[in-house]
Amino acid sequence: MPAQTQPSEQVYRTITGGRIPLSGLSAAEYRFLDIVAKKYNVRQDWTRFAAWWNAQFKASGLTTASAVYRICQDLEARLGINQGKVSPPDYRDSLAELIGTQFSSRQDFCRATGVDAGQLSRVLANRDNLSIKVLMQVLEVLHARLVIQVEEDSRAHTSIDRAAEALNAALSLRNSQSGLQLESVAG
Repeated sequence: MPAQTQPSEQVYRTITGGRIPLSGLSAAEYRFLDIVAKKYNVRQDWTRFAAWWNAQFKASGLTTASAVYRICQDLEARLGINQGKVSPPDYRDSLAELIGTQFSSRQDFCRATGVDAGQLSRVLANRDNLSIKVLMQVLEVLHARLVIQVEEDSRAHTSIDRAAEALNAALSLRNSQSGLQLESVAG
């Protein structure tokens, strides 16, 4: 008998390449995301969306540790980039994301790579750069690679449409799975 494959886990991809699993979200988090998706799909002004979701999030009782918080931050950034009010992410943003997900602290990262903590702080604050040699060593520790892409590909990667599609697909999958669960309970 052939092995059954599990459906791929729903993951939200941030503009810096981070992966936010959606499978562990609570019903309250899914409800909040559903409301956010509807508002996001209207494509309102970046500052209005930012103020709106922050106020709604605070009122929801969810914590900033929630994956939903990171998703909302990402959606806000995409609107700002699209409207020309926020700079697109560069290697520093991706580096910070990787450090945050793979190390318990920046100090631990610095110990593992030999990068001076002061230099890392300056790099992440856009006041310094890593040499190519050091960057390649850092990428090896992070199990990452340097990718150079044309502007068009970069714009597609940070697209508000791409985020809306991913969010809507996750919510649709959740709703269809909830419907199946309800049918099996009722049947």
